[in-house]
Amino acid sequence: MNISKAPDYESIERAEWKRNAQQVKRRLANNDPGLAKRIDTYIDRFGYDESEVRKKMETDPMFAAHFAKEPRRTSLHQREAARWINGLASVSQFQSLSQAGSEALYVTSDGEIQSGEILKHSKPSKSLDFMWLTGSTICYAMHKYTKEGGGNQDSQYKEMIALLRNFLSCEEERIILIIIVDGPYYNAGKMRELRNNTRAHPPRSYAVHLEEVPDVLDEYIDPESTDGGGGLRVEMFGKCLVTWDNS
Repeated sequence: MNISKAPDYESIERAEWKRNAQQVKRRLANNDPGLAKRIDTYIDRFGYDESEVRKKMETDPMFAAHFAKEPRRTSLHQREAARWINGLASVSQFQSLSQAGSEALYVTSDGEIQSGEILKHSKPSKSLDFMWLTGSTICYAMHKYTKEGGGNQDSQYKEMIALLRNFLSCEEERIILIIIVDGPYYNAGKMRELRNNTRAHPPRSYAVHLEEVPDVLDEYIDPESTDGGGGLRVEMFGKCLVTWDNS
């Protein structure tokens, strides 16, 4: 069994907030467009003069911190999850996938993994986030960290359900799908609903928290393999996902 402590998202997010707060003064001096937009919103909301706001930001670090970039908008949690998964002994050839465009990967309604180039304007659900090899199994994953509910968060949750249901039609037994979710939003009821839409026979799918991923992968480790992938290579070439054996 793999034993590896998953990221402490709360501590990492707090540290990122502090780093982002320290960058506000530099962004202000450089007339950063994103920061300027936030200043405009603040002015419209409270009616202060722009020069007053900018002067206050230059002289009051606590006030300036209000304008720091939000870590969740910089894919912080997904980056940390990717870093942690890539460091697992059971993982090789890890890739963070494109979120949109021709190279993004999707699970279609008939359970196939296809690229955005093939699907064009008919994307079936949210794209997949990660891909890697464990033994001779190709692992696809979607990751989401959510603190609280709301319109957008609830829609993303429904996309996860749709993705799992699409995968029920998959016929390629050399792959697995892992939906990785973390944060207070994913209570026992939501986890139960996600898991009720997974499949227990090959190709299997899973709905787990990040720290449970190593236990899932333990089932797919090839004890005969010494290269972390049994000689297999996995890459995207244009429209096609290509797998070959170079052992």
